[in-house]
Amino acid sequence: MATPQFTSDELHQLHTLAKQWAKIVSRRAFGDDGPGLDVDFRTFEQIAHAAAHGLTEGTLQLLLEQQAAKLPPDQPCPECGTVCPTRPSTRTLTARGVEVQQAEPVAHCPACRRDFFPPPPGPRPG
Repeated sequence: MATPQFTSDELHQLHTLAKQWAKIVSRRAFGDDGPGLDVDFRTFEQIAHAAAHGLTEGTLQLLLEQQAAKLPPDQPCPECGTVCPTRPSTRTLTARGVEVQQAEPVAHCPACRRDFFPPPPGPRPG
């Protein structure tokens, strides 16, 4: 299965949506009246950076969870074909300065006595 490609227009729409969250961030940081005259640009930058990292981390975490939920609980062993139950194994992924926890399935084949990661869906090589 091919990875979906987003058009520049679709990405721009997502950018515009995320940009609108600035009102919420500003209100949370400074209240309804916004920042006072004593707040400098560096402080604005720190707030924007924290918000951007939070949005990135939250989006990646949610998308990984949604994707993992679509995997079937049992997978065939790539060596012998025995259907084996999977269990989640969590690992940390780092992407552009944020870390997210990914729960990926790991299976153990009792016939082959080996662990394996289920392959991604799609055509198999060969």
